[in-house]
Amino acid sequence: MTILALEGADIWFEQHGAGGDVVISSASGFGPYPAILAEEPYGCTVVTVQARGFGRSTHLARPPAAGWLDQWGADVLAVADHLGIDSFVYTGVSHGAGIGWHLARSHPERLRALISVVGTPHDRSGDTSSSAGRRRVVEGRRDPAVLREQFGILGGRTEGEERLRTRERTLRRLVEHHLGYTEQEALVNQGMPFPEAATDEELSKILRTIEVPVLSLVGLRDGVISPRSALRAATAVPHSKTVLFEDEGHFMAEERPRRLAREVGVFLGELADYETNGGEWR
Repeated sequence: MTILALEGADIWFEQHGAGGDVVISSASGFGPYPAILAEEPYGCTVVTVQARGFGRSTHLARPPAAGWLDQWGADVLAVADHLGIDSFVYTGVSHGAGIGWHLARSHPERLRALISVVGTPHDRSGDTSSSAGRRRVVEGRRDPAVLREQFGILGGRTEGEERLRTRERTLRRLVEHHLGYTEQEALVNQGMPFPEAATDEELSKILRTIEVPVLSLVGLRDGVISPRSALRAATAVPHSKTVLFEDEGHFMAEERPRRLAREVGVFLGELADYETNGGEWR
C-alpha cells in the first residue's frame, strides 16, 4: 500500500496484480471486489483508492469545495497520473460507482469503460436516494439499532438459510465498521450523482451525454437503487449494457463477488473486441 500526498489530503491506494486490463476503483472501503479481478482467470491490474475522508486517507472536517464525488474523482485521476496510467477501466460499488459516473461525464478521455455496481444515478423523486439513506445513517451513527435497521433496508430482501446467514454477517460487519468510524468519517454524506438534475427527465438528459462504454450490474432487490433507476440508465446511456440480478440486492459485491466478477470478465472481453473493431460492438 502507498500514500500519495495531494493538496489538502493524503490518499491511500493499493495495487493488486500486475497484468492485463488496468482497473481502478475508489470507495470509503473495500470488500473482496474489485481485488478479485486481479486473480485468475481475469488477471487484471487492480488499483484500489481509499476515498479521502475515510480510513487511511486523510479525514476532513468539512466537505471539499468541489463536492465529495467530484473530489474523489479528481483523486482517482491523481493516483492514475502518479502511476503513469493514461486510460483505465473504472469500477465502483454504490457511492464508488457514483465517482465513476462523474468521471465518465467530466473526463471520458481517461476511461476505457465504466463498470457500475449497484450504483446507477438515483431517482430524483421520493426519499430513497443514497443521500437520504446516508442522512439517516449519519443521524443514527452511534446507535447500533438504527444502523442495523438502515443497512437492512439498504440490502433488500433475501431468503434461504445460507443467504440469510451471509446477510446477518454482512449486517454485523457493517454496523461494527460504522460504529468504529471517527466523527469526521461518520458525518460524510456524499449526496447523489449529478445533483444539478432536479427531475428524472433532467437526469436522463445528462445520462444521454455519456459516451464511454458502460456496464451496469444491478440487484433488483436493492433498497436504494431502484429498478426504475437501473432502467433509466439502461435506456438513456448510448450502447450501454445492463445485467439484472433478480435475487441480489445492494450488497452483492460483498456477498457474491465471484458472481459479479464473471460478468465483468465477459464485458472486458467484449470491450477488447470493441476497441479492436474501431468502436463497433460485434
